[in-house]
Amino acid sequence: MVSDERYLMLYSKIAEPHGNGKPIEVSLDGLAEALYCTQRNVKLIVRKLEEEGYIEWHAGRGRGNLSKMTFLFPKERKLLELAQHYATKGEYKQAFEAIDRYGEGTGVRHQFVEWMNGHFGYRTELIDDTEADILRLPVYRPILTLDPKDVYYAFSAHMVKQLFDCLVRYDREAHKIVPALAHAWEHDGTGKEWTFYLRKGVQFHHGRELAAEDVLFSLERLRGSTPSGWFVRGIEEVVRKGPRKVTIKLKSPNWLFPRYLCSAGLSIVPHELVQQDEDFWKHPVGTGPFRFVDWQSDRFIMDANPHYFLGRAHLDGVVIVNMPEDTVIFAKRWEQLLVNHEIRELHPEQGWMKEEYVCNGCSLLTWNMRKAGPQRSEQFRKAVDLLIDRKRIIQELQEDRIYPASGFFPSEESYRQATCPDVRKALKLLEESGYQGETVRIGTYGIHLQDAEWMKNELSLYGINVEIQAETWLTIRRRAVIDEVDCFLYCVVFAEDEVCMIELFEQTGSFLREHLDPELLEWIGSKIETALALKDPEERWNEWMKIERRLKEGTHILFLLHKKLNTFHNPHIKGVAVNSLGWIDFKDVWVEEDSAEKEQLVLLRNTPVHV
Repeated sequence: MVSDERYLMLYSKIAEPHGNGKPIEVSLDGLAEALYCTQRNVKLIVRKLEEEGYIEWHAGRGRGNLSKMTFLFPKERKLLELAQHYATKGEYKQAFEAIDRYGEGTGVRHQFVEWMNGHFGYRTELIDDTEADILRLPVYRPILTLDPKDVYYAFSAHMVKQLFDCLVRYDREAHKIVPALAHAWEHDGTGKEWTFYLRKGVQFHHGRELAAEDVLFSLERLRGSTPSGWFVRGIEEVVRKGPRKVTIKLKSPNWLFPRYLCSAGLSIVPHELVQQDEDFWKHPVGTGPFRFVDWQSDRFIMDANPHYFLGRAHLDGVVIVNMPEDTVIFAKRWEQLLVNHEIRELHPEQGWMKEEYVCNGCSLLTWNMRKAGPQRSEQFRKAVDLLIDRKRIIQELQEDRIYPASGFFPSEESYRQATCPDVRKALKLLEESGYQGETVRIGTYGIHLQDAEWMKNELSLYGINVEIQAETWLTIRRRAVIDEVDCFLYCVVFAEDEVCMIELFEQTGSFLREHLDPELLEWIGSKIETALALKDPEERWNEWMKIERRLKEGTHILFLLHKKLNTFHNPHIKGVAVNSLGWIDFKDVWVEEDSAEKEQLVLLRNTPVHV
């Protein structure tokens, strides 16, 4: 493909005004300047391009006579071919870089992404003379970390769970904790001391057997102000009672502690590798269903762990392709997609199965109570709440927005009790608040920008000046951003209901924790401690609802919308299950094949609201 690159370089410098198929007068000096090389190399390059049928070349005869070069192919065609060549080799970054370099003013970017729609999905490939079932799928956000200690976002947590395991896991269908790395556990009757018994024979990907030391190290390394550090604040001591027996002693009763241990942040890592290898997190080793293969800026590759203690994955490998964010407008919603590459259009009416879910969480606005500004006034916050018409947002923006929210969790009560717009009352409150037209800065990112723009336009009708501070996944949690915005617009997803509720107020860097009034945060902390000491789930739930009610009554949070997830899939795709993080578990997916001819299979899932 070297010739393609040189052809495109020359085309951009020389043929752009003229197009292909027309002789263009050129000099060796001009070509050397265009190709950044000597005249001698120019002659070699021209000869090569001519031999390969890219150009026609008529050398000028005599001193001062210019040569003539005819470009035989449209630039768009060769650029698309070059990008496709890079993609088939897995070099996605190079593909988009070439399009950025040569594709200005063309539709190649759109054409390439449409072609990529057929590149992604489930397919069987021949690798080293062996058939391998590979799933390729794109994402439009980076994997920010694979270190359980630093996990904030659902996608990173999902990827951590592909490589690592926890002591226990939560079975959402059975509504109970089930064994994982620990095959059994017990408590002392007070909820303050928990003992776990590790399975025999569980191996890390590098071949060493799991031991108690790994559990001790994995928990102790979380201590401090890390995103997952809040999980271990209540731990007084972790004690090795044997090679496969660990006792965890807590400072106070916590009947939710086993649910803590299901979280990606409490994944168990190999102690000696993490301690010895400062680059461990660039090539992590766990016990999970998939093993790390490669991690570049444009792709992440893993293959099946053949010795996985809960059974080998049906897939042989997974390739995650990091696509530029601006390409999502051309692409199908592929984040949850399994597709045989031949099928292009979605036809759910043709025997497909359809399921619709309401995402377990909501979008919300949190007010920065630690900064001076109009948001410190409860009347101002209530006025904004009354001016935002949730039903109109849903009607006008549509997509995955489905119900107005009055609390964190979707329910008929939440939909019914959502704030109704009341302009007259809102304007009265606005006057009482003493608002003088100060600018209110909303911090947000990614998929939430559209909602922020809607709110900005709506509030401006009533004299409220809004400025949107658009950030990225990488910048949104910077200390300066958290401190300078007046409010954050984002979504919360409760992968683990009660645990995620606590995380909102306990996790370092959580927008809600960082913005709440310190006195209110202290009160919430006392309610959390009360709830954890309650063994009965219903009694604990009552404590969580007390927290939610106080946040709503004081308008410390504006609950906005609940969102939906739609799934269409061919019934021949088996093992499809959406996990608590809103992603399909790669391990259990498999395809039922016709013995005579492979089925063309598609599963499409709308993008969930990941946080």
